[in-house]
Amino acid sequence: MAASGKVLPLLAVAAVLAAALLYAAPFSKSLGGEGCSLLPHDHFWIASERVVTLGRVGPAAVEVKGGLINAIAVGDYRSFVLRRPLVDYGDAVIMPGLIDVHAHLDEPGRAAWEGFSTGTRAAAAGGITTLVDMPLNSFPSTVSEETLKLKLDAARDKLYVDVGFWGGLVPENALNPSKLESLLNAGVLGLKSFMCPSGINDFPMTNSTHIEEGLVTLAKYKRPLLIHAERIPDVASDDELDDELDPRSYATYLKSRPATWEESAIRDLKRAMKDTEVGGRSEGAHLHIVHLSDAETTLDLLKDAKQSGARLSIETCPHYLAFSAEEVPDGDTRFKCSPPIRNAANKENLWGALLDGHLDMLSSDHSPSTPDLKLMEEGNFMKAWGGISSLQFVLPVTWSHGKKYGITLNQLVSWWSEKPAELAGQKNKGAILPGYHADIVVWKPEAQFHLDDSHAVYHKHRNISAYLGKELSGHVLSTFVRGNLVFAEGKHAGAACGVTILAKSSSTGYRPPTSVSGGKRRPPASTQTAMATTNASNLTLLLASTLPSRVRLPTRLLRAPRASPLRLSTAAASSGSRTLTSPASLETPEAAEELRLETESALEWGCVCARLADFASTAAGRAACAEGRVPVGRSREESERLLEQTAAAVALLSSLTPLDFGGVGDVSAVVAAAARGRLLAAREVCGVGRSLRAARGVFEQLNGLAEEMPDGRYSPLLDILQDCDFLTELVQMIEFCLDSNLSMVLDQASDKLGTIRKERRMNIDVLESLLRDASTKIFQAGGVDSPLVTKRRSRMCVGVKASHKHLVPGGIVLSSSGSGATYFMEPRDAVQLNNTEVKLAGDERAEELAVLGLLTSRISDSQPKIRHLMGKILELDLACARGSYALQINGVRPAFSDRDNSTQLDPSSACSVFIEGIQHPLLLEQFHGMVKESAAKVGNGQLSDEVHVSAMPVPLDMRVKNDTRIVVISGPNTGGKTATMKTLGLASLMSKAGMFFPAKGRPRLPWFDQVLADIGDHQSLENSLSTFSGNISRLRKIVQVVSKDSLVLIDEIGSGTDPSEGVSLSTSILKYLASRLNLAIVTTHYADLSRLKSVDDRFENAAMEFCVETLKPTYRILWGSTGNSNALSIAKSIGFDQKILDRAQEWVEKLLPDKQKERQGLLYDSLRDERNLLESQANEAASVLSDVEGLYNEIRSEADDLDNRVAGLRAIESHKYNSAMRKAEAATASLAAAHQPTEFTFGDDENKSSYVPQIGDKVYVEGLGGGSTATVAEILSEDGSCIVQYGKIKARTKNNKMKLAQRDTKDTSASSVQRKGRTAKRSPAEATQGASISFAPAVQTSKNTVDLRGLRVAEASHELQMAIDGCRSYQVLFIVHGMGTGAVKECALGILRSHPRVAKIEDESPLNYGCTVAYIE
Repeated sequence: MAASGKVLPLLAVAAVLAAALLYAAPFSKSLGGEGCSLLPHDHFWIASERVVTLGRVGPAAVEVKGGLINAIAVGDYRSFVLRRPLVDYGDAVIMPGLIDVHAHLDEPGRAAWEGFSTGTRAAAAGGITTLVDMPLNSFPSTVSEETLKLKLDAARDKLYVDVGFWGGLVPENALNPSKLESLLNAGVLGLKSFMCPSGINDFPMTNSTHIEEGLVTLAKYKRPLLIHAERIPDVASDDELDDELDPRSYATYLKSRPATWEESAIRDLKRAMKDTEVGGRSEGAHLHIVHLSDAETTLDLLKDAKQSGARLSIETCPHYLAFSAEEVPDGDTRFKCSPPIRNAANKENLWGALLDGHLDMLSSDHSPSTPDLKLMEEGNFMKAWGGISSLQFVLPVTWSHGKKYGITLNQLVSWWSEKPAELAGQKNKGAILPGYHADIVVWKPEAQFHLDDSHAVYHKHRNISAYLGKELSGHVLSTFVRGNLVFAEGKHAGAACGVTILAKSSSTGYRPPTSVSGGKRRPPASTQTAMATTNASNLTLLLASTLPSRVRLPTRLLRAPRASPLRLSTAAASSGSRTLTSPASLETPEAAEELRLETESALEWGCVCARLADFASTAAGRAACAEGRVPVGRSREESERLLEQTAAAVALLSSLTPLDFGGVGDVSAVVAAAARGRLLAAREVCGVGRSLRAARGVFEQLNGLAEEMPDGRYSPLLDILQDCDFLTELVQMIEFCLDSNLSMVLDQASDKLGTIRKERRMNIDVLESLLRDASTKIFQAGGVDSPLVTKRRSRMCVGVKASHKHLVPGGIVLSSSGSGATYFMEPRDAVQLNNTEVKLAGDERAEELAVLGLLTSRISDSQPKIRHLMGKILELDLACARGSYALQINGVRPAFSDRDNSTQLDPSSACSVFIEGIQHPLLLEQFHGMVKESAAKVGNGQLSDEVHVSAMPVPLDMRVKNDTRIVVISGPNTGGKTATMKTLGLASLMSKAGMFFPAKGRPRLPWFDQVLADIGDHQSLENSLSTFSGNISRLRKIVQVVSKDSLVLIDEIGSGTDPSEGVSLSTSILKYLASRLNLAIVTTHYADLSRLKSVDDRFENAAMEFCVETLKPTYRILWGSTGNSNALSIAKSIGFDQKILDRAQEWVEKLLPDKQKERQGLLYDSLRDERNLLESQANEAASVLSDVEGLYNEIRSEADDLDNRVAGLRAIESHKYNSAMRKAEAATASLAAAHQPTEFTFGDDENKSSYVPQIGDKVYVEGLGGGSTATVAEILSEDGSCIVQYGKIKARTKNNKMKLAQRDTKDTSASSVQRKGRTAKRSPAEATQGASISFAPAVQTSKNTVDLRGLRVAEASHELQMAIDGCRSYQVLFIVHGMGTGAVKECALGILRSHPRVAKIEDESPLNYGCTVAYIE
């Protein structure tokens, strides 16, 4: 023991020496290296006493491995990181690298202005680790995929920090979605547009239409649109520029771009901002206003838009927070920027908006140029290039000017890292967290330096920066980009290894960090690391595997992390082992939570909570009820305590003395903001003070009421606020420092503030007196119409006519009227007084902020006590709300039963559930609401006395014996089975939450740790679940999480599948659950489930009553009975066909259980006979098949020689036909020769005197053959010549060459002489009778066919008329009109029926659809 006692101190000393050597060894050499990093390590730690992470600032060490943050050790880290190289920065600040989302690097095309190399070197020296380059000032501007590629090529091997790119929204692509999508797909992080001329020729301005259309495209990509929000108003300002104004004067330039330009732009964006709201045309898009300068009307418009729900963010720049117009020297064009730097009051308002959270982030708007473009010697503000060169100085500038406003390191991180990373879509940047890029800046806030010529400046043109010559605080020591030390001790890394960031792929443009050997590092390894052990009990170690892969904001990280940070304790370290939880066991809590939410939804618990919200008195109480966050007891004791509170609240409210919660506000968000380091506004601090004062008032009121009632009835309520700290000292401090009514800091808040305000009042009195006297003198001298003292540019001045400017000798013109007739001048004697006023106003604001900072700090320190107190006030408010609700519904207090404590004295003790006359609270409220509404309408004369009101919910009696585990409820459809089950489930939840429910007597029911319900149809097309599979999936989860104290509610168990399988599965599930839960209520239509009671004492039956007389359910429950579905009775009551019902009744009788075996035997015999029949039919079919196959083969062989046989038959038939034709021709010739008559000859005298031809006469014509007759077809003229037809031949002959053979005397009177060129229309009867007239054969050819298909009616009519007129006599004409709509057909038929040359027509036939045949005379 003695030896070991001597050895241990030596070992301790050795350990200390080894640690010291290990700390110093890796970094004893000077920084150097030609690779991407100045450190020769890929895996190392950096540490400091001030590390900004997880919303806190304190000692920590950060492990960097492979370019990523691998772990964070918060607290005493030294003993833990001995194994790795450590860079200990002492008390320097380690925080996330700055992300500048607004910088102009001007390359390609204008590298003489800045360039990627010099710009990123300056950024690294200023602690900036990521830049997003603007699309303009380079040439060409980045407005297309091609120009983006040019920029990527120009950036290659020149980047010392990571660089992303914005694209340009210009008129050329704004209305062309394909071009815009091409640019977005190429990888720009978002778009930028100008609402005024940009000064760059290839980057024209856009209007609101371009912006609105661009947002529609951006909404698909969820990327932002950045807008330079200056727009020349449609109506000219009163402050018109005078050509005589001095262009070297900054006031002249300020007047040229007034704040109304920014206001006009925001007003023009109103519709675009509205489109980004939820449900808007561009939902998903995001508007970002760059470099806001006007902190008055423009800012108010933007705040209103945010409050309305627009997706909107705003940035401002350090130069607007550091400079004011009053201090810009005339001719110093380094200060020129757009929009311009405004007055001191505006600067103060910008700081206030930034601190209050109305401005979201900061950016540099680094916009350099060449010195000659700045016209620094000429000093012409109107012609010089606008833009402030600031990339290297934004961190010290922000810190130096923000210190007097009490800004914190956490606020810096939010403005410069977190919010910009979110805007640019960089989920692995902006915070020091495991798994994030190791982008880190190390700096000393207290280190002051003078930005003179000796200070290293890495911009291309150092002399154009407006910050030169300023005293600043905040010296950057080191900058790490993806684990590479790119800047340290005024030296940059040897190689530019920054990454180009493109949106389409997280790895696009990624350059792996270099390794130790050869200057190249391997790509980052996985961030998943094993948990290490340590003996440091005060160490919190965050590993990459303990946090989600994506964390939105570090300040919110602790709200609800999925895996809490690993806290390594001494005990854990000594054991050296861990307990691993299997995934299966982790599933149960998640499944239980999911089932809880689904059950509460099915039981409409949210509706009950919403009713409770109507009775809450505080905003926090109403919000908790509306969101369903009503506390539910997690144990029986907790639920009983809640019931006691409700009973006390009922007693309190019954005495008509409600508690006064007026003045209690929801200050949780304000207190949390203070804890995060945000400076609270005066109204927020006053709100906290009022809430604390009101909380104490509630306690005092309740305490007074309790003293008046010594019986202790209010004790449960009073116990809520016992042991609460009402923070009386903090309230008194707030009330001493602030005026709660005016929300302003009082003079007495600090001696310094009182002195400043006193001096300011005295200075104002002297200044106003001086100006009044000066204005009176000017008025008396005729220099102004009436004495005028006013303020311009935050300085007091007097008005004087321009022509009487000499009346204010040595005065300064601050501004002029719109007409230029009046100058507003600051007298020479008032300059110093005004300067004093500006200085005192700033001092006053600073002191006010100091007071608010002190109060914010006190509130932050008191956060746990305030949260505890407000939580207790919320608990008291909810208790009173439960009491009011109980009185509203006439609720009674339930009691929790014990199955083992039954007595004979109390019959109800034999039941685990004993509730009489319970009514569903939601149905009951609905009934009362309808009664009130109907009564009001009757009172107003809107309804008659016969007002229909739904019946009051039927009271239910519920009695479940102690030994019962499963209750099977059966009964008719719409009989109330599900409503009964829901009522019991809701009563269980209400009793657990300490709520009374409407019932009689003293209801008793068990305390259930879980209420699990399977109610409703869980069919899901999305998850491919049918009704049955959805229900079974829910039951599987219930079986997983059920416990001995659970209540399970199952509606229509086993439905949606085959009844026999459904009954079997349901029986198995219920028997399994019977030994694993407290109580299950099951509804069913399966009679077999009701029979389980006869074989298992744990089962009980219940039925819903059905009235057989009215054929309607009564909604009353009959315990111990088995109910029928009464489907046929219900169908009959609604008028279903009785024949169908009778047939259904027959099937019911056949399906009765006592006939099941008989029916099964008959079914077996029937199936066996059918099988035998089918076998015989199969054998017969096989025989027939064999015969058919033989016949088929025979026919097939005959068919093979069919062609030869056909050819032979054709030859034989041809020979026979030719022989027959020759015989027929010979016979015809002999007959013709035998019957040929002799030739007739006529004398002229005979015919002249005896024969006058008439149409239709049969005549012998000389020269046609002796026995042949012809028919007179037409008489041509008076000379006796006519046309005769002989067969198909027509010939002209004279009367003296013809002899009458036969005259048709049937209708000679109807015939008329036809003159040449005129033809009489023949009737159909005449055409039929004139069978002797022979038409051409009715054979369709191309020459006798007219095709009217496809023609219009007019065209078809003309075509048909032409065809008829051109047709020869006694020809057949085929008119093809088609089917179609029938218009052409009707036209054609009309023409054919009325045309004089058409003898007859034949309508279309089945063989010739769409064609009509006409016979033309």
